[in-house]
Amino acid sequence: MTLEQYNEAIKQIVAEQQKIAQSTAQLAMTGQANPTNPQFAQLVTSQWSLMQQIAKLNTELMMGIMAPKK
Repeated sequence: MTLEQYNEAIKQIVAEQQKIAQSTAQLAMTGQANPTNPQFAQLVTSQWSLMQQIAKLNTELMMGIMAPKK
């Protein structure tokens, strides 16, 4: 993975997080952002998955697993 690939992956994750934030805000404005709402629970699960992906990418970056740019 190159640094460009890392940056692109992060951009995609951030874009997805923004969509989740918008959906969560809509649920919150209608009083539906609670753990008993399946849609809200799915959003939280999706956000957690994205956080794990970021952690994995950052760990790979810190450990030097990424190939240097040629």
